[in-house]
Amino acid sequence: MAQYINTNISSLNAQRNLNKSQAAGMQAMQRLSSGLRINSAKDDSAGLAISDRMSSQIKGMTQATRNANDGISLAQTAEGALGEITNNLQRLRELSVQSANATNTTSDRASIQQEADQLLKEIDRVAGQTEFNGTKLLDGSFKNQNFQIGANSGQQISVTMNSATTKTLGTGDASALTARASGVIAGGGATPAMVAGDVNINGVAIGASAASSDNSSFAAAAGSAIAKAAAFNAATNKTGVTATINATTVEGTSMTGAAKDGVIDINGVQTSTVYTTSDTAATRKAVVSAINAISDRTGVTATDSGTDSGGVSLTAADGRNISVGFDAAGGTNNNLSSATTGLNASATAITTATTNTDAGYNTFFGTYTLSSSSDIKVDQGTGTIANAGLQAGTYAPQQAYTSSKALTTNSTFSAGDFKINGVLIGQSLAIDDKASSTLQSSSAISKAAAINAISGQTGVAAKVNTTTANGQANGGGAGSGTVKINGVTTASIALSATDFAANRAATVAAINAVSGQTGVTAINTNDDTKGVQLEAADGRNIDIAAGTGTIADMGLKAAGTTTGSVTLSSSKAFTIASGTTGTDVTTSLGLEVGTYGGGKSGQSLGSIDLSTAAGASAALTAIDNALNSVNNSRGTLGAVQNRFTSTISSLQTTSENLTAARSRIQDTDFAAESAELSRTQILQQAGTAMLAQANQSSQGVMALLR
Repeated sequence: MAQYINTNISSLNAQRNLNKSQAAGMQAMQRLSSGLRINSAKDDSAGLAISDRMSSQIKGMTQATRNANDGISLAQTAEGALGEITNNLQRLRELSVQSANATNTTSDRASIQQEADQLLKEIDRVAGQTEFNGTKLLDGSFKNQNFQIGANSGQQISVTMNSATTKTLGTGDASALTARASGVIAGGGATPAMVAGDVNINGVAIGASAASSDNSSFAAAAGSAIAKAAAFNAATNKTGVTATINATTVEGTSMTGAAKDGVIDINGVQTSTVYTTSDTAATRKAVVSAINAISDRTGVTATDSGTDSGGVSLTAADGRNISVGFDAAGGTNNNLSSATTGLNASATAITTATTNTDAGYNTFFGTYTLSSSSDIKVDQGTGTIANAGLQAGTYAPQQAYTSSKALTTNSTFSAGDFKINGVLIGQSLAIDDKASSTLQSSSAISKAAAINAISGQTGVAAKVNTTTANGQANGGGAGSGTVKINGVTTASIALSATDFAANRAATVAAINAVSGQTGVTAINTNDDTKGVQLEAADGRNIDIAAGTGTIADMGLKAAGTTTGSVTLSSSKAFTIASGTTGTDVTTSLGLEVGTYGGGKSGQSLGSIDLSTAAGASAALTAIDNALNSVNNSRGTLGAVQNRFTSTISSLQTTSENLTAARSRIQDTDFAAESAELSRTQILQQAGTAMLAQANQSSQGVMALLR
């Protein structure tokens, strides 16, 4: 073996091993001093990433636990306040029972009313001033508030607290009005968005529906049920009416088998190529499969109706618009169409679309439901009420729906035109109207009879309202003339070219002189622009025909027949739907497709009057409704507290298990690291000794030089 002086291989080897043992010793000391197995990414990069994610989850769940505890505190605060309101309501009920007794004098009841007034003020004070960390809880503003009870987005509990003020308590269940679907617009068509002032709710003008309120719809977002509901809810504190969004549904259409191929566009997302064949059942299955494969991106699911006539229906559970189109790009055997797929595209233009532009889509709009604990009054605003999908009228818990007076000429009910609670309504018959002189089958009387004929099946009763024929501005013609009301000619009416008040008075007198024959009463509006108004209290038609004079000069409505309206009522919610004849229920029948009513009668708590026996008796219903409402709210808050408690238990268990899992990845095993430290220290001592020996090994070469 050769002998070297310049290069000491043994020393280099000893140094290398000593460095390794020193590094291992330093790592062992770092782990023992920090308590962590992973102190930097070089120790275990994958383990570091995993443990950091676990740390995020643990810290998030720790905060979520605190959030849930805060939620319990909030619910306890509200529940305690409701307990005090319950005590006041119980005392009010005692006073009502006392006041209703015949032994009380007027003075006694006045004293009872004074105490009741103070109790009502205290209820309003508690409801208005109960708050948690500055947030009011019982004044009706605490709606759909989310509590973050998880470490990740969307892990929330939504809580709503109903108003406990005397204005809202006592009225019983909420009345409800479902807006009809705004329908469908072809690609490039006008969007039926609401403009500010289109509709008034309880006297409050509703603002415009904005596309920014709908982050889900692919097209025409401003006209969606989501955007419209947001517009109504922006005014809830003023109107007392809340809008909720219903699922958007597009019924399928009749289909025939044909060999076609292409892609279907749903909300701007293309399906894979769909092949249709003469086997319609297989085609529906293929269409459903293709659409549902992209439902996570479109928000739309497809359902096979199981029949050729029903085709394939589409549903968007969140109420977003559904845009449907067919694209020929990539197809080799002509385009898909409604007829071949069973999808309702509602326009021929879609079947020839070749690009993914909006013009190649038809967009279907969903519905929303307005609900309130009291009457909902819907009025035409300064714009177009049809943009809201609503019809003017007052929708009450029991008298829930009044048909429109704006019916098309000679409008009658044909058998099967529409359904109430799923039951087809029969034909309106002239024989049921013994009062009207013309168009008997179109009258409110005959229509109410048709509805009432099956009220035993529907649970809905129809009541005839007073028929009103509004007048017009006086024409200003001089002379004299007659007019025919329900076929009866009046006496001659003297008309002045300038004295319109005298003309109205003369017209009213002449018409009322024959009201015993016509069933029609004339009313002087005392307004030159409104002329003379005619009314038929029994709901018969009012037929106006020219006699020897000019109708406009008399301030009467133009010649023709005015039909009345009917009010539908039920103790439960009821639904009006299109029938089997294809008749437009709104324009032809004056009805509005939707769900109405469902409330109980009762006055608001704030309006009870215990100063009379009758008022005290009526107040019992309001107080019982109020107690029921408060008890329901307390029950809900109790359930929320239990839910928060369960959530806390689950979070703590999960956090404990995650902490244990993180510890196994991240923390130091002191037994193993202590042994490693001892091993490296011994190796360092041995390495140092061997390095000294290696450094001395070259001394033996010097003996050769002596």
